[in-house]
This record gives sequence, C-alpha cells and structure tokens, in this order.
Amino acid sequence: MSQMRGKERAQLLPTKEALTALKSDVTLESAILELCDNALDAWKRASDRSDEAKIEISVDQEEARTQLMIRDDTGGVPRDEAAMLFGLGQTAKQNGGSIGTFGVGAKKSLVNLGVPFTIRSHHPSDENGWRYRIDESWFEDDHDWSVSLHTDAEIEPGVTEICIEDLNYEWSEETAAGLRTRLGQAYNLFLSDEMQELRNEDFDLTILVDGEPVTPDGVPEWAFSQFDGLFPRRYKDIQLDFDHLEAPVRLHITVGLLHKKDTHSAGTDIYIQKRKVVSSARDAQGGFGDGQERIGKFNARHDRLRIIVELETEADGQKLPWDTQKSSIDKHNPIMRGTDETKGVYNWLRRVAQAYYELDADKVPRAFVEPYDADSAVAANGGDVKTQDYRDRQRIVSSHRPDTDLTEIRALRQTAEAHATLRIRCDEVLPKGKRPAYRTQLAQESDRGLDQLVAIEEAPPKCLEKDAHKVAGRINELARIHMENAFRHSDDLEAWQKPRYQKYFKNHGGQKLSVVEELPEHLPSTPADIKNGDHEVEIDGMTEQPIAESSQTVSEDQSQSETAELFLVFNDEEEEEERGAKILDLPRSQLCGNLNLPHTAGDDLVWEEIRHLIESSLE
Repeated sequence: MSQMRGKERAQLLPTKEALTALKSDVTLESAILELCDNALDAWKRASDRSDEAKIEISVDQEEARTQLMIRDDTGGVPRDEAAMLFGLGQTAKQNGGSIGTFGVGAKKSLVNLGVPFTIRSHHPSDENGWRYRIDESWFEDDHDWSVSLHTDAEIEPGVTEICIEDLNYEWSEETAAGLRTRLGQAYNLFLSDEMQELRNEDFDLTILVDGEPVTPDGVPEWAFSQFDGLFPRRYKDIQLDFDHLEAPVRLHITVGLLHKKDTHSAGTDIYIQKRKVVSSARDAQGGFGDGQERIGKFNARHDRLRIIVELETEADGQKLPWDTQKSSIDKHNPIMRGTDETKGVYNWLRRVAQAYYELDADKVPRAFVEPYDADSAVAANGGDVKTQDYRDRQRIVSSHRPDTDLTEIRALRQTAEAHATLRIRCDEVLPKGKRPAYRTQLAQESDRGLDQLVAIEEAPPKCLEKDAHKVAGRINELARIHMENAFRHSDDLEAWQKPRYQKYFKNHGGQKLSVVEELPEHLPSTPADIKNGDHEVEIDGMTEQPIAESSQTVSEDQSQSETAELFLVFNDEEEEEERGAKILDLPRSQLCGNLNLPHTAGDDLVWEEIRHLIESSLE
C-alpha cells in the first residue's frame, strides 16, 4: 500500500514554462523511445545489460480516455534520484556508453504524451519504492516547484512504471504496429541475435507493444560472393582521439553489397551508443555527395550498397554527433568531419566503402551476387562477415578491399559467353564455389535455357574464349562443307566442337544425312583444316562476315529489360505520305542471342548485325 513519508518532496527545477515549451518537436514514437532509452540506461547501471530485461508498452482505452503504461524491469531509479525522471536539466549519474545524455528527453516526452501522469519506481537498494504524480494544477503554480514524493510498497524491486492517464494521441492497431516497427529499428542491436553475433555480444531484451513482441530489423541480406573479394567486411575498433573528449571514440564500419537490389535497404545505417539513429541514409548524413571526404553521389545504380556505422564512447554523450531527438546526425560535428589532428568518421567511411561504391549494380552482374546469400552452401567465409581488426591501424590494407578490376568476374563472364556461343556447358570443370554464378550467367548469355546446352567434361582452351564467335563460325563452315557433300563426319572433332556442328545440321535439315567414317582427302575434317579464313561463314543460317567489334556495352539491367522493335516504312515523296508497320518486337536479350552476340553488346554492334543480316537476306 502506498503511504506518505513525512514532508519529503522532490524538487523539479528550473521553469515550468520551459517544460511546456519543450514538447513542440516531439512525436508519439520519439517520446516513447526516449523513455525506453532511460530504461536501457538503467539496465546498464544495474547489470551492465548482462541479465534479462523487458519493456512493456500498453494502452487501456475507456470511453474518451486512453491510458498509456510503460513498464520496465531494468533496475529501477533510486529514491534520491527521483527528480531525475522529470526535473529539467537533471539526469542520473551516467556510466560510459549511456544513451540518454541530454537531461531533457524524458521531460519533453512526458509533457508531450499527456498530463496528468504518475511515475513509480523501486531500486533494489531501497527498502520500498516511490511514486509521484504531476497534474495540470502543478503547471499553474509558479511558486511551488516541488512535488510530493510518496512511498510505494507495492511496486517490485527493479521495476519502473510510467502511467500517462490521458494520452494526447489517438491509438489504434496501426499506431501499435508503427511503433513496433520504429522500436525494432532503433533497438535492433539489442534485439537482433544476428547483430549481436556480428559484434560478439549477447543481450536478452524483450520489448512488447500491446502484448506483441517487437521484431528487430536484423542484419542486411548480404551477398557473400566468391569473386574478387566482394564479400562484406567489418572494420572494427577504429580509434578516434579528439582533444575535446575525455575518452576515445570507437568506430566500427561494416560494408558490403546486398545479394539483391533493394531500394529501401540500401544506404548507410548509423548507430550511436548501440542505438540506431539513422536508417538507409543516402545523403550527406550517410557519407554520400560531392567533396573530398564523401564517397560520391548515391543513385539508383547503388541499390546494392549497404553500410553500417557504429560509434561508441565512454566520454560525454552530449558531444556525440546526434540531436536531442536521436533522429539525425550532425555532419559538421568534429567526430564526423574530423580535425587537423584526427581523421573523422567520413574520412574512414570513404576509404573503406569507396571500392564497394564503385562496384555498383551496373558493374557487377547479378549472377555474381544473387546466388550467394548467407544460407548458400558456397557462400564466401561460410556466410559470415569478414572482420578486420583496425585497433592500431590508420591505413586501409589493399587486401582488405574488393578488387575493383573484377578480374575473376570478367574471366568467368567471358567463359560463359564463349560456352553459350558454342552451345555447351562445363559445370564440373569449375570450382564448386563458382558454379552458381557460371550457371546463372550462362543462362543469361544463351537465352535458350541450360537444358538446351550440351554438358561436356572438358572445356575448350581458354585462349579460344575471346574469339568464340569466330571459332563457332569455323565450326559452322566445316558443317556447311560437309552438308554440301551430303554426309556427316564428327569423329575428328573435340567434344566441345560437336554441339555446334550438330546444331548446324539440325537447323538446315541435314539430320538424316549419312555418317561416314572416312572423308575424301580433299575435304576438311576439322575447322583447323579449312585453309581459307577470309570466306564467309554461316552461324545458325545467317551469313556472317568477320565479327564487328564495339567498345560500347549496355548494363546488365538494360540487357534484360529493354525491348527491340523494328519497323518497315514505305515513303511516297510525291504524296508526302508514309505508311508503316511493326515487323519485329522481342526482348533485347533474345535478339542478341539470335544474332549470336553477347547479351550486353552495344547498340552500334546490334544495329550493324541487323543491317548486315537484312542486306544479305535480300540480295
């Protein structure tokens, strides 16, 4: 039962006008988050967040009134610090790493949420708990700044309860769902097992809203690519020393590419004191834009780029680069921009993220990232982020960054293009880790489906891949010569040469021609026996001159999304009349496949091949 203890009062200074003015920049969500921040700080003071903790947020709606209750069991507030929860400018004695740092957050929140309200708490060191109530009449009295502090023997040790008797906001299922989402973002690090594993920490926190648990954001869906070091990396324990801080700032940066493009998730998350302040920032806050200390402008091409920045310190939290609402970053803060003596967060961010930024979605084909999620059997590093210890480093080691030349990706793309041209597949020849990318890229290059390609055990020589179209043309020429002489003979061909040779006969109705074991001496038995390399050859029924080349290519996205349309127009100059009709409409990738061109071939090469095909057909 609650009872009065003499004339004990809690002094809440300095001005009541200031208290009511403070609430203007507060929302329902930000107010509740501020009170949760206080609970997490109490948890840190009580056990350094090593034991189990729970925060419960619930409403009780009766007629026109909505009562909001926020209850936590994170440690309680000592009786002699009772004024801390509402006295303006007063704050509890902080341990390093506290989230609630400004001494005004809870005060603004309580006034914003609604008056009257009651605060109850019981610190384990006190025999009983305490409580006090603030109502409208307290604000009307300009002379008495104290509030009656009552003993509360009913509240359990370690528990704090804040009851808003008449909430200023409408409450609905949508309100509760939105609040859960926001809490899951802000306290992701405390709630997500995956984030804690990334940091090698372990917290046991539960947050409930109307009895339903909050679900954390979790970790990004990284691509653990096997190529060119494109897997995600974590640069941990970068130490920043500033003269205006009594303790160093520890900086951790995690960066990588998402295994699928995601407009909503790409960008930079920033945590301060383990609390997420900014999500998916793609502006100057997130390190993007022009300037010496910027990564570069963020645009749609970078929808795979994901960065996590974490800042922690034992120093005064008010000097950290967040605002009082903990909802934005002060990019001009010395910690972010640096000083003459110490490189700031943005300098480090640019140096570790630049290579990933350059390898945007247009440069890295999806075949080399999408098959490599964390659950893939061939994910790099077993699906774990590669951690690099930078405690005593000031420079980024070159081997700690991906290869921006994409040497391995370029090589496998060339292999896939060559094999698609030759109508073969050689999965088993490649290391297991590279087979998913090979299959995906091969399917894109062939435009016929992998089941239409012939599996062989020995791949063509690497030196032939660059000229695969010419090699295919020579095989077709051999088949043409054989077909003109009314026979088939492939015994002298390599296994990788036979599929295209046989395809030529199928396309030209020569499957029923007899197979001979020996050829007349004057006829070639292999492409190497063909002496004239300058004559025209046929590929899939198309007369083909030596392949034109172009330095231009289109992006992977363009090659898959664009459509090719061809119109025939009749023009009567005397009548000044034009009549026309569309005679061709098919995906760009299919057109390139039919022309035996790489699916990323540039516009000029496609136009030239189409022009040549039409001219040859009409002659």
